[in-house]
Amino acid sequence: MSKNVMQAHEIFSALDQEYRSKNWTGKDPLLSRQMKLSQEILAVFAVRKIDGRHILYFQCNPEDASKGHKYPAWKGISIEFSGFDNSGMDGCFVRIEQREGSADEVYLAVCDDLCSCLEAANRANLREKLSSALERWRRFFSLRDSIKLTREEQLGLFGELWLLRGMLLNGVGLQAIACWKGPYHEVFDYSLNNMSIEVKTTAAKMPYKAYISNEMQLNDRLAGGTLALCFIAVQPNDSSGETLGDIVKGIENCVGSDETASSLFRDKIFGCGLGSPYIDSYAARYIVKEHAFFTVKEGFPRILSEDLPNGLGDISYSLEISACANYKISDQQFWQTAKLHAKEATA
Repeated sequence: MSKNVMQAHEIFSALDQEYRSKNWTGKDPLLSRQMKLSQEILAVFAVRKIDGRHILYFQCNPEDASKGHKYPAWKGISIEFSGFDNSGMDGCFVRIEQREGSADEVYLAVCDDLCSCLEAANRANLREKLSSALERWRRFFSLRDSIKLTREEQLGLFGELWLLRGMLLNGVGLQAIACWKGPYHEVFDYSLNNMSIEVKTTAAKMPYKAYISNEMQLNDRLAGGTLALCFIAVQPNDSSGETLGDIVKGIENCVGSDETASSLFRDKIFGCGLGSPYIDSYAARYIVKEHAFFTVKEGFPRILSEDLPNGLGDISYSLEISACANYKISDQQFWQTAKLHAKEATA
């Protein structure tokens, strides 16, 4: 949100303090604050006196309610059209209430994002903008349980984004963004046309090992053609290292003014937990010490599902990178192959 406007979590924090003080009077069921998000959009932040539950209201067109429009939702919130519960304020509102058991941190992050998305909205496009923002969050929670990334998830994303930037800088093209499947938790991190790429990143010291989470990750039969392994070894470095945010900005610079690619990239980084404001909270800085590309094919050291006895599955194991030396390919060969296979790839 713009710097001259308070964020939702700040307003709710002030309301929470008032709620805990119990120093309030009147018969109205809510403690509330109002804020104009734009010339036409009014947001009302409320805490219910009876139980301290958070509620966010957006004033809307009555026609939206009369037409029975349904907004995307998930188990942490309830959304409905309603009037305002306190006296003295008329009109129709979209009411977004925190459900019991939903963490404050999650609900407040959603509210911050919704208010930011509606800063330039008007009554005519409120429904469209709010639906779009809520759908992003619905998809996010269909794939993740937490809005915070673990250290392992941060390392994994660092590697995937490092490779994506490399693709853009080495001529693979903006279609590389569509080929990035990591946010969707698919079998491989990248799916091009007749080529898939699995990325493994470690911050451990030599001898290097890659953690393989299941027997499908290195199965070239599932890759639709060529399967490549990108291995990245990183090292913490507070002075010259890069944060996740730095790499994201580098990719945005590569994308430039292409709005389609930019929008797709924003949706994808949001979907993997790098939405605002959390991307700035990941302050760890890394430098890439070494990287290598390998072609995964017959003879490559791995465990495949067809090699397992009946009844066994979900096998995780460590792969020593030194054992893959015979399958290593040059950087130039990898970029050329990726460029060729990305030409006809689709999202």
